[in-house]
Amino acid sequence: MSKYAGLDLALPGRRRTGFALLDLFNRVYDVKTLSSKNEVIEYVVVSKPRLVCIDAPLGLPRYGINRLVEIRAREMGLRLIPPLLGPMRALTMYGMEIANTLRAASFNVLEVHPTSTLKVLGITKREFQDMVTSMFRGPAISNEHELDALIAAFTCLLHDRGCTEEITGYDGEGSLIIPQRNCAYKVLVNELFRGLD
Repeated sequence: MSKYAGLDLALPGRRRTGFALLDLFNRVYDVKTLSSKNEVIEYVVVSKPRLVCIDAPLGLPRYGINRLVEIRAREMGLRLIPPLLGPMRALTMYGMEIANTLRAASFNVLEVHPTSTLKVLGITKREFQDMVTSMFRGPAISNEHELDALIAAFTCLLHDRGCTEEITGYDGEGSLIIPQRNCAYKVLVNELFRGLD
């Protein structure tokens, strides 16, 4: 099973949640823009991914509006919005609800941050899109939500290949998965075209 799903989560009600699936075995990707929680869950369940990576906070701070995750990420030069700052509170609660539903259905769910993924790898969104679309077949990427979801799915792939590190917080706050530097091209070039399970 070599499929990885990414979600660029937005609150339900408007068509702004990006969904992406990377299928290494068939060397294809798919992207969609979704709205409701039911759509999000349905697309993940039907896709049967090995990992699901969500771009949204998946834990609450023990103290204040920031988790220790955000504080440690900031020390690394990565900027995450505090989970309880303004409208982020509702997104954080929704992200946790989606993650809990998927975990209850036996999916492995991780928190990622596409902007941080690209910053660690030292590439732009355009460079990432060119890299993925040159190595996988798939539809046109219609908006930034779909592209961020694709970056999230790619972070899942890196994690599965041992090319990530985890920024942890206090117990119960969750953690953030970011790439190891200079790992993206190694994974794709050295493994993708040699055949994967």
